[in-house]
Amino acid sequence: MTYLGVVALMMTSAAAPAPGVYRPDANAERAVIPESYKWKLAPLFADDAAFEAALAQQAEARKKLAGYQGTLADPAKLRECLELYFATRRDANKLTLYAQLRFDTDHKSTAFQANNDRALKALNDFMADAGFIRQEVLKLDEKAFAAALQAQPKLAEYKVYLEDLRRRRARVLTPEAEKVLSLAGDNLWAEIDLNELPSDHEKTFGALLGDLPLPTVTDEDGKPVQLTLANFPKLRASANRQVREEAVEKLFATLRQFQAAFAGTLSGQVNQNIFYARARGYPTALEAYLDKDDISPAVYKNLISAVHANLAPLHRYVALRKKLLNVPDLHIYDLYTPMVASVKMEVPWAKAQTILPAALKPLGKDYLKVLGTALETGSGWIDLYPHKNKPSGAFSCSVFGVHPFIKMNYLDDLDGLSTLAHELGHAMHSDLAMVTQPYATANYSTFIAEIASTFNEKLLSDYLAKEAKTKEEKLYILNKLVESIRTTIYRQTLFAEFELAIHTAAENGTPLTAEFLDKTYGDLIRTYYGKDFTVGANDEMEWAYIPHFYYKYYVYAYATGLSSGIALAEKVQTGNAKARDAYLGMLKGGSSKPPLELLKGGGVDLTKPEAVEAATRLMDKTLSEMEKLLAK
Repeated sequence: MTYLGVVALMMTSAAAPAPGVYRPDANAERAVIPESYKWKLAPLFADDAAFEAALAQQAEARKKLAGYQGTLADPAKLRECLELYFATRRDANKLTLYAQLRFDTDHKSTAFQANNDRALKALNDFMADAGFIRQEVLKLDEKAFAAALQAQPKLAEYKVYLEDLRRRRARVLTPEAEKVLSLAGDNLWAEIDLNELPSDHEKTFGALLGDLPLPTVTDEDGKPVQLTLANFPKLRASANRQVREEAVEKLFATLRQFQAAFAGTLSGQVNQNIFYARARGYPTALEAYLDKDDISPAVYKNLISAVHANLAPLHRYVALRKKLLNVPDLHIYDLYTPMVASVKMEVPWAKAQTILPAALKPLGKDYLKVLGTALETGSGWIDLYPHKNKPSGAFSCSVFGVHPFIKMNYLDDLDGLSTLAHELGHAMHSDLAMVTQPYATANYSTFIAEIASTFNEKLLSDYLAKEAKTKEEKLYILNKLVESIRTTIYRQTLFAEFELAIHTAAENGTPLTAEFLDKTYGDLIRTYYGKDFTVGANDEMEWAYIPHFYYKYYVYAYATGLSSGIALAEKVQTGNAKARDAYLGMLKGGSSKPPLELLKGGGVDLTKPEAVEAATRLMDKTLSEMEKLLAK
């Protein structure tokens, strides 16, 4: 594939499409989109009839698996059981992936929804039926476990899986207690990444948000519009300050009216998390939920302390934004409108197919070969364009032995290109792990899941900035990088610190009242954004709008992921082959080692502040570059 002419292609202004080129239309029917731009699901199942047959086979496999209950002290039976367990789990994953991908092309289809629900139920039933494996493996003492590995050499393939189960053996309760916790919704022992069902508290939070009696506001055309959660982000980002101020103020004022209810739902979630942790003997919920991924709480606390030690670039950002927007004081409602002029950059699919290999060239020819397959029109990896009844957003997903699948809603623009680079990072991570590791260790922790994606975004951003043809284009690209660091590292760490603070308070017996939550969140806003930032009367209520606080100590991984991605990308971009191979080795590692050990082998130690410092230095450097361009 040639890289010549990339910039000229990319930076041209909007023009009429070439004959036969499809132009995205979110209101189009799926049938009008050429098949070459859609998933090909045959590698999963040839058709729905094959899906039905496999669903029926799951029930038979579960019955066969149940026959091993009570026999796993015998090493031969343990080996046979694990072989059946992983084969059945893979088949169950194929069912859920096929059904999910079908459903994600048409959320109005009751048939697709029903199949998705049936597949998820089959997977949940399988995991419940397989629970005895954990119990019996944990009953083996160290001598019996070592003897089993020696007697059955084939068990070596499952050693990492077995040792990870046994790592937390002290946290396992009696079968009766385990059953009660499972019925109550405890997910501390989830062995695979299911689409976890929301807790009742999260459901209540969602219902509260959905039922908020939001008022009308004035849009950019001076017309009254109903404020909704769907149009709020657009109104909040308006170039018209009166529009964005009214939207934010009225949403937060409405949240204020229901602050006791929101505080009750969040308090319920936090105390439920603490209950699950204490039931298993953990001192804190932080330790419990990080231990799922074998992560030390020191990583979480290091992230917060490192960000606190490097707030100066964020304060500099606030001052520059205030200056560029020419406002007397900077508020929350001023954070989402562009602070430099937007530049329309058309990136049709054909251009994306050329730009991405050029941007990701530092990863080497082997990486680019697989990337080229993924990007090939008609490969079946990507469901590219939006259409009627296709939900918004993007994701990457996979099952062992089949190439990854990427969902896009590509709109021929820079945002779409960046999102595609992000999702290809996930897909390539999965593919590299699958072709290197056996099934039992091919999955990877959520803790490192965002590294490959943000790594790709960093390489793309640098490539586009280098090849920009005008000052305006370069400013626009640099600003997107700055905003990514602000929202993903600083803002998500603020969320992480808030989550830790309210859990710690509840663990010490402090009631999580609305007043306490307001003060805790407001103090963090003031600390993070500094003296040039003004906190309004209802701004402290933002906590009530954020769903991440119901995700059980997950949000910090966004910040550690981008920090690690930036640090690793900067090493690889030097052209150091060892740095590149170490990074790719981490991606190939799957779950063959603990995630912190894999990441350290890739070149980042998150128990130290260096990765966060690299990201904050990049923000400071990028702000300097923007200021120089603005001064010209």
